[in-house]
Amino acid sequence: MTGRAYNVLFLCTGNSARSILAESILKKDGAGRFNAFSAGSQPKGSVHPFALKVLEAMNYPTDGFRSKSWDEFAALGAPEMDFVFTVCDSAAGEACPIWPGNPMTAHWGIEDPAAVEGSDIERERAFSTAARYMRNRIHAFLNLPLATIDRLAMQRHLRRIGTGEGVARLTLEVIDGSDAEFQAALVAADLPIDDLLEPWRSFFSLSRGGTRVAFGGFELLGDNALLRSIVVLPAYRGRGIGEMATEALLERARLDGARRAYLLTTTAAPFFEELGFTRIERAEMPEAMLATRQASALCPQSAAVFEKALGA
Repeated sequence: MTGRAYNVLFLCTGNSARSILAESILKKDGAGRFNAFSAGSQPKGSVHPFALKVLEAMNYPTDGFRSKSWDEFAALGAPEMDFVFTVCDSAAGEACPIWPGNPMTAHWGIEDPAAVEGSDIERERAFSTAARYMRNRIHAFLNLPLATIDRLAMQRHLRRIGTGEGVARLTLEVIDGSDAEFQAALVAADLPIDDLLEPWRSFFSLSRGGTRVAFGGFELLGDNALLRSIVVLPAYRGRGIGEMATEALLERARLDGARRAYLLTTTAAPFFEELGFTRIERAEMPEAMLATRQASALCPQSAAVFEKALGA
């Protein structure tokens, strides 16, 4: 600890629901260690009544909250933030102000309870669920060893917290290797496209809320899958999409009969280690996989090789 409480800012678009829930929960559960704040990129000007009702039912504070612009916290004299968390996808995709003090940031997106339609009971239930998900994220954050953890490890932990329950999951759609947006994304990421149209390859677009956010695929060789061409579109990076996309592709490969997954990477070794992959020597890959164009020609010998068991 630094001897002072850490300042934490929660951001969403309207600053009327999710960010208010987060501010109230951290204000109580992190009292003495953290100061909690919230704001919005386009504040609605009032706090959603169901947010206050649910907070009161959960015995969290409800007094003094207001919907306000995030510009207040970028202004001269504003509290200097140690952490800034976006809790809705819209806010995460917008250009944020420059925060004094270089705070650590992460995306902790949760589906919008205010978007739920139906009876008052159904709408209140949506807010209760969002509050529970937010409390789980905040409690995971409160349990991190802030005084001893290094910045890189902290960033990985913060990112992982944001991929927990309550996130809108990715849906997979089969695409052809000739898909123009897919090819453009690979080229922009400096990933190979020379063999996309060859057989035994399965490629997918990964979407959230009907919007494409990533691409990826695998080559299925017996009961082994070679993961490849995983790329997150630029507007959606930094939100845990890469981890979600990889897990979705692994699950699809497992359902298609794969029992072990392999991949080669020149830039993302720490990322895949964090996801439970084990580094191996290239010669340890199955022979059929060594013969693929990815392993034999397109990926340089300097590429790191990883494997992961997928289970039954």
